[in-house]
Parts: sequence; C-alpha cells; structure tokens
Amino acid sequence: MRIILIIFALSFLTNCAVNPVTGKQDFVVISENQEIQMGREYNAQILRQNPVYQDQDLQDYVQAIGESLAAKSHRPNLIYRFTILDSPDINAFALPGGYIYINRGLMSYLSSEEELAAVLGHEIGHVTARHSVRQYSQSQLLGILSTAIEINAGSTAGNVANVASGALLSGYGRDMELEADDLGAQYIYQDGYSPQGMYEVLSVLKDQEIYSKQLAERRGQEPRSYHGVFASHPSNDKRLQEVLNNVSNSFQKGNQKKNDTYLQKIEGMVFGDSEQSGIRRGTEFFHGPLNLYLASPETWEIINTPNQLIFSSPSGEAVLQMTLEDLNFKETPEEYLKRFAPYTFEDQNLNVNGYDGFTAKVNRSGRLIRMGVIFKNDQVFQFIGYTKDQRFDLSAYDGQFLQIMKSLRSLKREEQPLSKPLRLRSYKVKKGDTYKSLAAISSININAEDQLRLINGDYPDKKLEIGRVIKIVN
Repeated sequence: MRIILIIFALSFLTNCAVNPVTGKQDFVVISENQEIQMGREYNAQILRQNPVYQDQDLQDYVQAIGESLAAKSHRPNLIYRFTILDSPDINAFALPGGYIYINRGLMSYLSSEEELAAVLGHEIGHVTARHSVRQYSQSQLLGILSTAIEINAGSTAGNVANVASGALLSGYGRDMELEADDLGAQYIYQDGYSPQGMYEVLSVLKDQEIYSKQLAERRGQEPRSYHGVFASHPSNDKRLQEVLNNVSNSFQKGNQKKNDTYLQKIEGMVFGDSEQSGIRRGTEFFHGPLNLYLASPETWEIINTPNQLIFSSPSGEAVLQMTLEDLNFKETPEEYLKRFAPYTFEDQNLNVNGYDGFTAKVNRSGRLIRMGVIFKNDQVFQFIGYTKDQRFDLSAYDGQFLQIMKSLRSLKREEQPLSKPLRLRSYKVKKGDTYKSLAAISSININAEDQLRLINGDYPDKKLEIGRVIKIVN
C-alpha cells in the first residue's frame, strides 16, 4: 500500500495540461470535461442553497454583459451562465466550467455598467485561468502525499476522499487574484470599457472592507471581505497600476459603450434584508411570512444571518441567538428544552403574548448561559444568550435577554408594510443636500450615512455635487 500511494503521488506530478491563458503547462488532475461536470454539480448545489433574485430583466442584463465579455476571453468556447443571487452579502464567485454568480448585495455597491463588467470580467478570469481547478489539484496532491507519509509512519488517519474538501470555493491568493484582475481588465477593455473600471471596483471593495473591519471589531466578529488581497488602498498598489496600464498599451479597445443604463436597471432593487429573511428597522424586526415581531433593547444591534437572528449588545460583549425549528413531538416547552439541557436552574414557564414557552439558566463547562424556547403554532423559537467571555457577568445582560424573548408576538395589521424590504432609488442631488441630511431620512438600519457613502463610492468623506445622480434607500 505504501508503494502504491507513492507511485500514485508521483504519477500526479506528471499530470499536466496547457493553461488556456499562459500557454504553459499547469499541474491539474482533471480534464476539461471533468471540470465542466464538477461545475454542473456544484451549480445545482448552489442553487438549492441560495435563492435566485427574482428580476428577469436584471438577470438578462447581467447575462448579456457577461456573454459579451466571455466572447473576448481565452475560453470563448465555453457556455457561461451568470446568475444574480438574492443575498445581501457583498460577494461574487465562479465555479469551474463557466458558472458565475454575483450577489445583489454587491450590485448595490456598484455605480456603473463598467464596474459591473469589471466584476464579471474578474470572475471570468478565474474560469479562464482554471484557478479553482489548479487549487483543487494542488489540494489533492498534498492530501495524497500527506497520506503516504502517515502510512509510512504507521498512521491510518489519512482520508484521501476528503483532502480537497472546500478547495473549490475557498479564496484565492494574491497572485491568482491579481491574474484575474489582469484578465478581467483585458476583457472589459476589449469590450469597450476602460481598464480603470477594475480599479474603481477594487477601490469600492477596499472601502467596504475597511468599514466591515470596523463593524466586525465592534461586534467582536471576524471580518469578511470579497477580494481582500490589498493590504492598503488599491491606489497605492504599484503592481495593480502596472497591470492596468499594460492592458491599454497591449490590447485593442473595443467600440466605446454609449449608454450606461446600470442605475436604471437596479432601480427598485432590494437593499439589505429580503422579505423571506425578515426586515430589520432600527431596534425592531418584522417577518411577514412568519407573521413575527421581535424587538431589541435600545443601543443593541440586530444581525440577520441565513441561519439565525442575533441580538448583540453595543460592543458585542453579550449575544442572544434565535433559531427556528419545526416541532415534531407533542410535548411541553419545558420537556422540549430539557431534552437538550436536562440540568437547569431558575426555571420559569412563560406565556409570551399568548404563546407558551419556557426559560432557564444552564451551566455549560463552567459558564452560565440563558436558554429559552417559545412555541408558535407548530414551530419552536429557540434562544441562547451568553457573554463573549468570562470577564462579563451574565446577570448584567440577563434582563435584556428576557426582554427580547418576551417581545415575540404576531405582526399587527398596520405593521405588515414594515415587513417589506428596503429598495434602491435614484436621486438627483439638490442644493443643501449632504450625506448626513439624506441619512436622516433614510430607512437604512444602521450607520446610514456610512452606508450611503459606500453604495455611492464616496466613503469615507467625499462631498456631494449638485446635479449628480446617486443611490438612496427607502
């Protein structure tokens, strides 16, 4: 077995294919047909887990721009599929074989068709250079070599079947990201856009990354970013500027694009939370499909994620998480909770606006947590409250945890409109307008001024010009 694995690993080293972009030999372990099949399978998985944004005109618009760019790429023989996902996250990504996705969350931060083309061109670059396939191949090889070493040492812990887990959708390093920027700039330039569109997009994304880091620090979370490979602002990155300058000097520009209809196309697009995930408005949460209302204490923040609703104290030192599950057994709220936590104290039966519930404190590995459940129809709302670490006393926040749980109720008739999502609108700047004055009348949930600046490329302190058309949210 030891010899077989070593021979197998060595055979991988000789498995190379010509890179469509560079013309050089790349180490890969799958053929182009296998690459396409892999993309097809992952595409089905992505679409099962992520809803498509329901705006066919906007979907067709993105598809048309993407196809035009792909025709200028190094792999024009592929059929590319461009899909807008109904997610507020600022992200875009590509799968092997030409499946490319952009979240509506990222589209709301773009201000022109050229910037959209730059994002799509960048993702096409990942496909044409076979970045995900190369990462997958390297992960496979490293896993097999690691397994051979473990077996040689007498260990049987190696698991060849799982060595490449996560390799397809993991982030790329600086070299691959810069190559995708280079390729994307080539494609958009040959399609009639400016290569500086790539710079504009990266500047917007860097500003968003800076803002997200500040927000994450306040919440006590890890920041997330799309294309976060620039240590400083892209304007200071000489390597990027060389790449973009080289594009204009080395390639023929396509016919100039005459009409930029991007702002018209995204007019009315959902901003932030979708109706299906529930809408945050200040310290209140409205969920139409679930007929649900919750509220947080003043100064607390509500964080809406795909799997849970999070109520966070001002600096993130205390958190209450809420999840929703179907009820499957005929039992009381107390019986339900004690199946998961049999040893509780300070038990308390609840009747929250007509719904039965139960709450108690639980000692988990020396730390106190607050647990609670509320039954609503055939579903159970589960609450877990805790402090970030042992420096903070649970009792200092326990009253707020209970306050949040007890705020749960059905929506009132007059609250139904508040469960509808916020939307982007075009706005022509008038005399006297400032981001501060526009933020004061905006429906954005948190940091309205910063967010208005970010979606218009004016973060942190650029001023508005009279007559300019910008995006606002209401």
